[in-house]
Amino acid sequence: MIYEGLAKYYDDLVRDDEATVKWVQFVQKYCQNKKVLELACGSGEISNKLREVGYDILATDFSSSMIECLNHKYPQVKTAVMDMRDFSIDSKFDGVLCFCDSINYLNSLDEVKMMFKSVLSCLNDDGVFLFDMHTIDRLEEFSELYIEEGELDVPYQWTIQSIDDQIHQHFAFFEDDKIIQEQHIQTVFKYEDIKELLNQCGFDTEVFTDFDLVGEQQGEKWFIVARRRAC
Repeated sequence: MIYEGLAKYYDDLVRDDEATVKWVQFVQKYCQNKKVLELACGSGEISNKLREVGYDILATDFSSSMIECLNHKYPQVKTAVMDMRDFSIDSKFDGVLCFCDSINYLNSLDEVKMMFKSVLSCLNDDGVFLFDMHTIDRLEEFSELYIEEGELDVPYQWTIQSIDDQIHQHFAFFEDDKIIQEQHIQTVFKYEDIKELLNQCGFDTEVFTDFDLVGEQQGEKWFIVARRRAC
């Protein structure tokens, strides 16, 4: 399972405090109401910052190891282990969040639609779904193999390469007596396909590129503001 062996190295490898501030500001701009659900919360940096600025947040992730890391760092944050693809929760939220290109871990548009329906079912009537995803430009960016090597508590190697419409990432951590390895595969979706699914599920959408550029532009990530359509 992904983010099990990687969990204890996650923060040292990818933590980005500047980006966390931008994600929090994005939520503050488009979801002023305070009760929110975060999907694929990882180690909880965004969740905790939102809690600190007054949000009532439930942080969820499919990886129990990531939730354990979050609970250890930020015991004040409410958490649950949950599959973002298909979930039912006995509560309603003003906002649902899914950041750090987590939606790209879904394998198909069918899984994406399943997720959108689950999100819609737990949103208040005026609720908003905020998420980001890789742009198509990322496929070209990693068309040639990218290799990163370094030292955390242990030596590591991180490789990234795009194959067709997917981004393949491999992590290896060289501990004293073993090698911890994980393979991650992300599917890069076309924005027009995502917009159509959101429309079918009952959302009106806006898109931004790299947090604040209006519209679908060249860049690393698209940021989608999907508001539940009034009945």
